[in-house]
Amino acid sequence: MARKAQPLFTPSTPGEVLKENILIRLGITQETLAKAMSVSRLTVNQIINGKRAVTPEMALRLSRVLTTTPEFWLNLQRDFDLSLERPRLDAELKKLPILRRSDVAAA
Repeated sequence: MARKAQPLFTPSTPGEVLKENILIRLGITQETLAKAMSVSRLTVNQIINGKRAVTPEMALRLSRVLTTTPEFWLNLQRDFDLSLERPRLDAELKKLPILRRSDVAAA
């Protein structure tokens, strides 16, 4: 039986990126970030610890106070979520029929 290809790495969570690349590097506390975003410190802490996903609203808040883009935060979340779901659904997805192939001309 063929071995399943293992991903080379698991993408970082948005919280890991937020903590390591922004808060620690810039010396910003969770409380300072929370106040700037008008959310609770618990909300920021849950994102940092991977207990809460970055939603579009949170991406907009983060992008505003950190001068990034909301797409940056949503892309981090999307990449992480997909990395979790792909292996979990792999066997089931392979059983699904393909209804449209790229080599078939559109009518």
